Amino acid sequence: MTKRVREMLKNIRVGDRVYMTYHMSNKGVVTEVFFRNVTAGSSAGPLTKQMFVKFISEIDGKEKIVKRQDVRKDD
Repeated sequence: MTKRVREMLKNIRVGDRVYMTYHMSNKGVVTEVFFRNVTAGSSAGPLTKQMFVKFISEIDGKEKIVKRQDVRKDD
């Protein structure tokens, strides 16, 4: 298993420090982890829920809501 795959499999919990994958200077502390229903899909089969993360950004102090796949745990 590569380092990148291991990093993606880390669980994110409330209180963890995270950073956005495509804006790495945007770091913050997780305040909530929740799921939302998926309303559209491009393939056949049932739709599942998608995980979202809510965190307080250190850049502007605002609360950001992003998909779990777009944040990484900051060690």
